[in-house]
Formats: sequence, structure tokens, C-alpha cells
Amino acid sequence: MEPPTREDEIHREEGAGEARNGFRERYLGRSAAFLLPSLKLKQPPRQSDSSIESRLHDFLMKHFGGYTAQAGNIFGYWRDEDGRDSYGEHREFTVAIDSASALTVLKEYLANLSHELAEECIYLRSGEQTVLIYPGNSPESR
Repeated sequence: MEPPTREDEIHREEGAGEARNGFRERYLGRSAAFLLPSLKLKQPPRQSDSSIESRLHDFLMKHFGGYTAQAGNIFGYWRDEDGRDSYGEHREFTVAIDSASALTVLKEYLANLSHELAEECIYLRSGEQTVLIYPGNSPESR
């Protein structure tokens, strides 16, 4: 996670105080968004009694206190490292990240989820950085 910017400091200072100028705000951190294959979220569970979507909901609520999800016409095209073109339809999830350790927890979860979904990797955007999260058993993660 990048060091706090002046904007982060201003938000913390302004959000920590009393209501001013007719409003009050609470700083939540930087946003992190990730894309998951929408059809695979609906698959019936293989190893547990709850669906992937249900377990994802529980994880995000427990570790981040909430999330937003966008469904609809979210799709992407990309070329993998072997030069093959791919296409996918996705759902985008966004959470507020308030520390480097929270970002690490999210990345570890996404790596495990990538393996469970049989995805090569998961696209993650956090702050000004964009990364691909690979499962721990992939060559890219070594």
C-alpha cells in the first residue's frame, strides 16, 4: 500500500471532528476493487454447504465491514502471457482498505478464491496500483 497522501491526511483530519459546515464525514480508507467471473459466483458449492457468493459476502462483511458490488454489463478482453486472447463477464466488488495489513488479507483471500474458481488470476485495483493476484501454487506466485 502506498504511503498516505496529503488528501488522506486531510480526510482523516476533517472526518475525525464534529459536524461542520452542515455535514460530518468519516474516513474509511482507500478503495480497492476486484473483478470476479459473474457466472462462476453462481456455481453450486463443491466443498462446503454455502455458495462462493455467500462465503464472499461473509468474508467482506467480517473483514471490511461492508462492500459494494456492481453487476451488469461489465466485461473485459485481455491477452495472457502466452499471447492468447480471452474474454470474460464480471462482477466488480469494492471495499475500503484502511491499512496495509487489510490489503494483504484481501490479496490472500483473492489468491485462494482464484484457485477455487479455477481462474488463472484475479484483477485487483487498489489506490493507483493495478495488479493480478495469482493463487499460491502458480508459477507467477513463486
